[in-house]
Amino acid sequence: MTKHKDIQNPENFSEKDYKRFEYLLFAEDTSTEILEEIVMTLAHLPTKEAQDLLQRFNESNNAHKVEWLEPAMDEGKALFIWPETDQESYDLTALKLYHKKENHIIDMMGECERLDYQIKQYEIELKALKAVQKESRSKEEKEDIGYRIGALTDLIRIHQSKLEELKNDIEIEEKVNKKIKQNIKTKRYKNLSASDISGFHFDGEDF
Repeated sequence: MTKHKDIQNPENFSEKDYKRFEYLLFAEDTSTEILEEIVMTLAHLPTKEAQDLLQRFNESNNAHKVEWLEPAMDEGKALFIWPETDQESYDLTALKLYHKKENHIIDMMGECERLDYQIKQYEIELKALKAVQKESRSKEEKEDIGYRIGALTDLIRIHQSKLEELKNDIEIEEKVNKKIKQNIKTKRYKNLSASDISGFHFDGEDF
């Protein structure tokens, strides 16, 4: 197995180097030794270009030649995410908060859909009750239906109020979350998904 490498300085690698790596990784006649050397380098190079190349290589016909490719990719991903400065630590915390709020917003949107659906059901039932009340010849039945109409009308009003309140909360949360992401200064964190950073946990963070 290729000798383990230390973390590589991104400034030491140019676009030409990445192009060379790309060519060799996907060439049919590249030896296993060279493939392992490149994978080891990319796994310790904390750049998006390195991560993307490793991901593409993992889906190529040459991937099977590097037996330890998967753990190398995991290590590369961890090094890419790992914060080295106070600013990066702050930004990664912000990114985690952003994705947490994204999930909360999705949950609230789902609750909006449930409330809206329930309101529609209540309105359908209310329309039917009013029709039955209008056709009824029994005073007792009319009174009973009247109580039900009153209760349904109250339920519709309560659900509509909850729905409007929830929509307002979503609007504010979306604006706040947009600002959280805009304020992230670390370039490599900008477009990472929740799954990309799921393996990194701060002390005190809930798992």
